[in-house]
Amino acid sequence: MRNRDWSDVIGGALLIAVGLYFAIQAGAYDLGTLRRMGPGFFPRTLGIFLVGLGLLIAALALLREGELPKPRLRPFVAILGGILAFAVSVEWVGMIPATFLLVGISALAEPAARPLPTLILAVALSTIAVVIFSQGLSIPLPAYRWPF
Repeated sequence: MRNRDWSDVIGGALLIAVGLYFAIQAGAYDLGTLRRMGPGFFPRTLGIFLVGLGLLIAALALLREGELPKPRLRPFVAILGGILAFAVSVEWVGMIPATFLLVGISALAEPAARPLPTLILAVALSTIAVVIFSQGLSIPLPAYRWPF
């Protein structure tokens, strides 16, 4: 038996699972029609699209050779920690410091991460977040707020 590209097979399976979840959960809402879409139309359509994309990725991965990926705990913990730090701190300190926390903690996932590119990424993401969410979408989330 030939080796498969298991990382893409697993990724495709996860997309299929998430797509099925959204498609099934959207059934609780009125789907409406193409002319008059209901609140369940977009989640159902998105779910079906994700299932199709997952099937395509997994099917193509079965035709390629690859290896079974080795699970690594450090990236998982660092990225999850960054997301949690952002979620907890964004209301207290504002979007810019919370984004710096997110990028800084998530950068710990890669042992070879360098400080300067991490700082540049944090500045760029903070700027983009403030422009899109605070200015463009008028979401009442301050750019920074000092807790003291």
